[in-house]
Amino acid sequence: MLTVTMDKDAGYLELTVDGPIDVTSYAKAIEAVDELLALHKKIDVVQVIRDFGWIDPSVWWKDLTFHMTHRDFIRHAAIVSDKDWIESVSNFLAPLYPAAVRTFKLAEIETARKWVRAPAAGAGPQEEQHLDFA
Repeated sequence: MLTVTMDKDAGYLELTVDGPIDVTSYAKAIEAVDELLALHKKIDVVQVIRDFGWIDPSVWWKDLTFHMTHRDFIRHAAIVSDKDWIESVSNFLAPLYPAAVRTFKLAEIETARKWVRAPAAGAGPQEEQHLDFA
């Protein structure tokens, strides 16, 4: 399941993955991104990954083509998960995005939300975890 929460005024999007992702839920996420981008040049994103399930193969293709046309739309991205491999994959892919990217554990979700919304994301005692490829 892919759940979408957004704050239109702030340009904030939160995506929660907790099980299978189908074409319909993915389409809702893309609609939310496009809706926010109609109002903001860049948006702040928190992606919470609780559990992965089956991902419809057509979603992989749609996601690839989406990212080819929406490369520079994220200002700050927080990836939140207790799965250690998520942090490794996030760090590997971060250079592809000209955005500030950080990973957090699920217990740190409120910290992640605050970090993403901060005007100068990355400031503070955890600076060493900040990946800024802008």
